[in-house]
Formats: sequence, structure tokens, C-alpha cells
Amino acid sequence: MHRLNPQHGFTLIELAIVLVIIGVLAGSFISTLGARIDNTRRAETLDQLEIIKQAMFGYAYSAQGYLPCPDCRNPMGCPGGLPNDGIEDRIAGGPDQGTCSVGNRVGNVPWITLGLGREDVWANRYRYWVDGVFARNGSGAAPNDETFDFADVATGNVLNRTDDGTATQLIASRVVAVLLSQGKNGYGAISSSNVPRPPIPAANIDEQENADNDNIFVSRPPSAADAGTDGGEFDDIVMWIPEYELKARMLDAALLP
Repeated sequence: MHRLNPQHGFTLIELAIVLVIIGVLAGSFISTLGARIDNTRRAETLDQLEIIKQAMFGYAYSAQGYLPCPDCRNPMGCPGGLPNDGIEDRIAGGPDQGTCSVGNRVGNVPWITLGLGREDVWANRYRYWVDGVFARNGSGAAPNDETFDFADVATGNVLNRTDDGTATQLIASRVVAVLLSQGKNGYGAISSSNVPRPPIPAANIDEQENADNDNIFVSRPPSAADAGTDGGEFDDIVMWIPEYELKARMLDAALLP
């Protein structure tokens, strides 16, 4: 008679160890994949903002020396125009003719006017601020309604935070325009279907600064809500146009005296 050799399989302990190892590896992969996706989307957004910035220069060239006005976000700041329609809102008559609509130096990127910039990768409108002096088209009756020249000084400022995150510091002054995406969390944004996203939490001080309709903005690395940074959670993506860059472009195009 032939004696059969016994067949040995995995014990329950060995199977448990293998499953634990697989779980750890899968969790690590998923976590890394999520971070990679976020980084890719931020990079895509920066690329889109750069394209919009270049389109702003193209508009200034074709318009003979001024930037577009924002597309207003609400009717109160949009006399004579429609909010969130993608078209720049500029006053059509009266002494302020040719200037950006009242209260409308902050709004959406006018994506129809520019032909691009409809939404970011999270399906939210891009936010846009412009110094009104550099967006007037010179058609108004008031003495100061001419297009900008070398004597005009931009008023925008961009801040960062110190390395320990406890204080803001100026990194750019004399900024003409600011373009920004309100990031993955979308706080304070308007969706591409014109639906307001959840408001910015009070603790997100730096994101609040980017949405308060003044001329001061914050650009810094993202931080989570539990990061302990004084500025709070932050994932806005910010790009700006310095005054001297715009003037140099206009000078090269022979659009400034």
C-alpha cells in the first residue's frame, strides 16, 4: 500500500496575518492616491488660472489698455446687469460710464467675455478682483475715467503667513488683479450651476480674507482644519497680476505712452 503524504494549508493565524498586511498596504495606497489626486487637481487649477491670466492680457491688448470687469455675483452689486451670467458688468451710461459696476470690483471671472474660465476642477466659479482704475475703459464723462497710465498706482495686496503660521506678512503690493479658486472645500464659492456653496467657517480667517470684497488677499500652502494654523483651514488657490507686469505688457504692445 502507498502511504499518502498529508497536505498542509494555511493556519487561521497565518491567514489573519496576510489579511492584516493586505489591509495596511491597501490603506496606505488609498491614502496616497487621495493625496495625489488632490495635488493633481491643484496643479490643474493653477494651470487654468495661468491661462485665464494670459487671457486677461489678451483682453487688455484688444481693448487698447484696460482689464475686464468682473461678472457680478449678486443683483445688489450689478445695476443694469445679470449676476453669474459670465459677462463682465460695466456701467453703460452716466458720469460713471465705462467703469465697473458699483460694488463689483469683486465677482466671478467673466468667462463668456474671455471665452474661458467657466469653472474650476471642483465645478465652482473662479473669483476675480480688479483695481477699478485699471479696468475703466475711458468712455465716461468724469475727468478720471480715462484708461490707466504710468502715474496710476494699483492698490491690491497679497499676504502670506510666517513659517510658524502665527502672523501674516506682505508678499506682493501694487497688485492690479487677483484670480482665485476657493479650492476643494468650496467654502463661500458659487457652483457652475450658480448655487451658493456652504459659507466659510468663522475659524477659516484666511479664507474669509479672500472673500470679504476688499483689496487684501492671502496666498499660502493649504492647511487642514486641525492643523493649528492661526489662519485656520485653507485651500484657496491664488494668482495675481502685478502692476508692473501689466504696464510692461502694455508698453511692449505700444498701448501706453
